[in-house]
Amino acid sequence: MGDLRLQAAANYATFRQNDLVKRCLYLFAGSRFPGGRVAACVFTQPTVQADDTWLFDYSLFFAVALEEYLQETDDTEALSDLYDVAMQQIEMSIRMCEETPGGGLLLKKETAADAFIDWTEELEKRAAAQAVIIYAIRYARRLARRKNDYSQASWLMEQQEKLRKGAMEAFWDEEKKCFISDGQISAHSQIWMVLADVPSPEDSAELMGRICANDDKEDVLLKSLDSYPFATPYMHHYYVMALLRAGLKEQARAHMRSYWGSMLAAGADTFWEAWNPDDPGASPYGGAVINSYCHAWSCTPAFLITKYFNE
Repeated sequence: MGDLRLQAAANYATFRQNDLVKRCLYLFAGSRFPGGRVAACVFTQPTVQADDTWLFDYSLFFAVALEEYLQETDDTEALSDLYDVAMQQIEMSIRMCEETPGGGLLLKKETAADAFIDWTEELEKRAAAQAVIIYAIRYARRLARRKNDYSQASWLMEQQEKLRKGAMEAFWDEEKKCFISDGQISAHSQIWMVLADVPSPEDSAELMGRICANDDKEDVLLKSLDSYPFATPYMHHYYVMALLRAGLKEQARAHMRSYWGSMLAAGADTFWEAWNPDDPGASPYGGAVINSYCHAWSCTPAFLITKYFNE
């Protein structure tokens, strides 16, 4: 599901085979687990069947992918058929939160462990997962307005603000000027908070500027990058998107060229699932021979170049 969202974005910028995106959305909607959760992966052969894996953040991307599909197609049939599935994912995520003393909402720590975020080892995911809910609600509110479901849109706005308040209460450190997830500082947390518009625009620009500058080794945020690096092209995509969200377009362009450019320099003629320029043999599976060498979640330069850098 996480791959589908990114692959669909590349499709809209290139071949525009939108019926394929629609088919995938229906496959996920029709293969939910008992209780309604969208699976992380669906197999189509020999029969359509969900994998046994549920990922917290991937399930929320169903609403995001649906809204982006509708932006491209205005497909009222898909809106009618899939709207309730999308809202169900959002509503279930909010039920996995608890109220804070200050009146906000905070994702339960045990639920955050079921988020993907990235393959980075020992990554504390609660701050990033909380931000993904806020991010997904932005798209769900648009879906509600398309459906003329204004009571739902109003409720979503209230939940979004409570989640933002809970994020600032639980994770923002005013002294260090960054988000700290259960004692851990990682770029992943900053990126998702920026994408969710949790910090102010000024703080977002400062946070992302610190990460991409990477030249002050006394900075507590930059010290964390060596311990918790980005492990996948998937996370590198969201890093580029956070730079763009923070108004740092040239830094975003430079990182795209540097990271995916190094893949090209290594001989890639397709997009690789896992790639570390400093460790070409890196694999989440224990051996690079098992890595996918034509992978959906890595293909977003096609989207990024077309939408942001096609001058």
